[in-house]
Amino acid sequence: MSEEPTGIDGIRKRYRFERWLATGVLFVVCTILLGVVGVGLLGLVVYDHVLVDGVPGPKVALTVPEGMTGREVGDLLVEQGLLEHEGFFRLAMRIDKSGKGIKHGAYELPQGLSATQLLARIQDGPAKHLIDDIKVTIPEGLSIAQMADLFDNPTAFIEAAADPELITKIGLDVANLEGFLLPETYFFNEKPTERAVVERMLQQYMDSYAQLLAEIPGAEAYDKLQVTTVASLVEEEAKLDEERATVASVVYNRMEMNMALQMDSTLQFALGKYGQRMLNEDKEVESPYNTYKYPGLPPGPISSPGVASLRAALQPEQSKYIYFVSNADGKSHTFTTNLRDHERAVAKYRREIAEQRRLLD
Repeated sequence: MSEEPTGIDGIRKRYRFERWLATGVLFVVCTILLGVVGVGLLGLVVYDHVLVDGVPGPKVALTVPEGMTGREVGDLLVEQGLLEHEGFFRLAMRIDKSGKGIKHGAYELPQGLSATQLLARIQDGPAKHLIDDIKVTIPEGLSIAQMADLFDNPTAFIEAAADPELITKIGLDVANLEGFLLPETYFFNEKPTERAVVERMLQQYMDSYAQLLAEIPGAEAYDKLQVTTVASLVEEEAKLDEERATVASVVYNRMEMNMALQMDSTLQFALGKYGQRMLNEDKEVESPYNTYKYPGLPPGPISSPGVASLRAALQPEQSKYIYFVSNADGKSHTFTTNLRDHERAVAKYRREIAEQRRLLD
């Protein structure tokens, strides 16, 4: 058994031990206090931005599109200067016990409200005077000419979509806004002019594209015209959301291999033969949009893609597919990596279609 040191050496050792012990205890206490202070400050920030009722300020007009998720609504509120972080809105949704869902539509929301207050207003739905009469719905996949036919004055719509002042906003050298008018349901306080609709659709495209760039790593490196053109092809060819990124991969893979895209949708745009089956002579038409005759992308978009198709063009699936053919259900596709498998898929499609017709006769 060792004996405890005595004398001067013992006093020194005990002093050093007690000083070390005191320092350690002080460090632990400080760490705990800092943690408590940090948690407290974080709690105050969350409490102030999420739970405490704010003082209403100037109103901001915004539209919550149908199908938008809570996170996307939070991002939208941040973009419009109504919240500092979308996480506050998600937290408000998490602690909400009302059981109400988010309602799409046009809103005028005051600045200065907490996340909880904003959530309550969006759950209650748009003010009635904002939604009563004027709702303009533009389906995905329409060309400018097709969209124009939805309005009283098609010529005014087409002229607005070719206005150099509006084209300047996208920063591209294009003849018109084909592909850059986002299809969506829009709300107006009064019956809008054709130009007002074009301006709103253009702004929604720019806002949605900017949001996608912020969400998708490396997306800013893509060329906007190329992305929107690919997205328009995806919009025409894909019927299911889960296949959009795969269709985009086929387009990019063929471009990389310098293969002709061979898509009927580009011929339909070139000839204006929408909803019609393309004939062999159609594939000989002299047009830069004839992707049977010329490899690579057409010179620009062939329709107005929605956000899902834009996302697919910016974030394509990593695949080796270079072919796809429709299945007999008219919605899904079979994707293949070589001509032999593609021809088998085509033969299967024809057999199934023939069987369907036989059963109907």
